Amino acid sequence: MTLEQTIQEHVVRLPAHLRGEVLDYVLFLEQKASRQASDRGERRQKFAAALERLASMNPFGNADPVAWQREQRLDRNLPGRD
Repeated sequence: MTLEQTIQEHVVRLPAHLRGEVLDYVLFLEQKASRQASDRGERRQKFAAALERLASMNPFGNADPVAWQREQRLDRNLPGRD
């Protein structure tokens, strides 16, 4: 038996006024799912725009990776190299 059939069996046993509540809840869940899907799309667009702004700033353009690595290694002793 599928989930839909099981749900239908239970709904059929309910009084009419409670079936209306089931319908209201199902409609609420549909709206919620629709809203979440659109929110995800908006978040993706905002995240993409933020990444584009960050890339246009080129925050690491002037960084010298070798100098950065040396600077990081000065902060602590490396194992076996005291």
